[in-house]
Amino acid sequence: MNLLKYFLFVFLLHFSQQSFSQPFSLPINLSYPLNHFRDMIIDQDTIIGYGLGFSNDSIPQQGLLLSKFDSLGNHLFSRMILDPEEEPLFIDYHWGKITKTRDGGYIMTAAPTHGDAAWLIKTNHEFEVEFIKEYLDTINRSHYRYIAPVELSDGYLLSGAIQRPNYLNNAFARRVDSVGNTVWFSYFGEYEVGNVINSSIKITDSLFLLCGTADTEGPNTASTTIRYINGEGNLVRSWESETNPEIGYCKEALPFSDGKLITFGLYLAEVVNEASMVQPTLARLDSNFQIEWVNHFSYIARLGADITFWDMEPLSDGNFIGAGESVTEPGSEPRQRTGWLYKFSPEGEQIWEVLPHLPFLPLSEFDRGNFAGVGELSSGSIVAAGEAIDGSQRHIWLVKVTADGCLDTLCTMVSQVGEIRPEPEVTFSLYPNPASGPLHLAWAGRPPAEEGLIRLFRANGQVIWRKQARLEREMTLDIGGLPDGLYFLQVQAGSGAWVERLVVRGE
Repeated sequence: MNLLKYFLFVFLLHFSQQSFSQPFSLPINLSYPLNHFRDMIIDQDTIIGYGLGFSNDSIPQQGLLLSKFDSLGNHLFSRMILDPEEEPLFIDYHWGKITKTRDGGYIMTAAPTHGDAAWLIKTNHEFEVEFIKEYLDTINRSHYRYIAPVELSDGYLLSGAIQRPNYLNNAFARRVDSVGNTVWFSYFGEYEVGNVINSSIKITDSLFLLCGTADTEGPNTASTTIRYINGEGNLVRSWESETNPEIGYCKEALPFSDGKLITFGLYLAEVVNEASMVQPTLARLDSNFQIEWVNHFSYIARLGADITFWDMEPLSDGNFIGAGESVTEPGSEPRQRTGWLYKFSPEGEQIWEVLPHLPFLPLSEFDRGNFAGVGELSSGSIVAAGEAIDGSQRHIWLVKVTADGCLDTLCTMVSQVGEIRPEPEVTFSLYPNPASGPLHLAWAGRPPAEEGLIRLFRANGQVIWRKQARLEREMTLDIGGLPDGLYFLQVQAGSGAWVERLVVRGE
């Protein structure tokens, strides 16, 4: 049966379903200059973004942007938090995080750019500030790594790393009461050895997991550290890997009830001209820190080039989702740094990955994006948020995919069979098909518009090529170098969309 007819049926079916299940990729400007997100959480099917922007007052000031969206991506409200001393405030992808609290509010960390302090900020459900607590921990300005606060029954656990007077980072944990007053503070590791905490998880109110890295004997060398501390800040159990371990430098960790851990890290694949070249890595450790499996995946890139996860969360179906940034495949023009979603099983097997193109056209080599946080809606759909950069402009970027990783109706096209709908009056054909070389697109009549967006999808719905082009009666498309397999070519023009099946078969 004609797959174009399937597509038309699925297109109509897609818009007849409950609206919260519809995927989207939205660039959003809230009228705060350079607004973008550097963390995101889901709170009762609303999307909570935490980021940066400039106030739109007469004297712009960089502040903390809190925004709330419904599950459709509609903006509900926002609030900007500014420093009363008029210092710029700052957060980053690996520190300055937000967590929801049991009372319906939110707790987050930040720092003034030019101050010697870190901030703990508590707001209510409407983002009205309840308290700001300042911690003066270092003589070196703004060298803080305060990761996501962990809520306790009577306060919060803060952790991360602080640069000491010797200019080395030292891992720390701080327990505070319900209004941010310090109950205890502890450093971990040796003063003369740089080490950080990248991930903290509450096991119980009296047991916490701290995962991070420590420097070892010299350049391009580090180890992974895992520490368990009790509610008084005492070290209960610890483990440090060998130098440059197979599991990589630990960035995120998720515990199981039986004591096992899944970790995400960056594995040192090689050293090139004194630069560490690392590869994303998933691993599972048993309760004695022995490796059960390890999986190096995706591209090898220089440490700091950020082909990485910025967040990793468990899903209701028993699997896991990582979110961050990577690059589109070689052959994509232009090749983009973009947001990355990667779903995997408890055995570390890839279920799907999505690297959506940035949500504006035309694209240039200078445009880039990432996902800073990820979460799951009650529908099973997955939402990620971060930033999309268009030249010198920063935009909030919200993306929602289905539980199967579908960002486009084409994802479900090959598995849906239903009522046949009339074909559009205008159609196109592809030849040769099967193809092994140059591909030609020919319209049966006049093209539906002067210009259109042409996209090529894998059978799983992932976009692997796109081009904004003038539509001619006959066109040659340069999409060579494709592996053998089934693809779908879609043309969007005006208010219509057309799709044709394409088989690639080598000579």
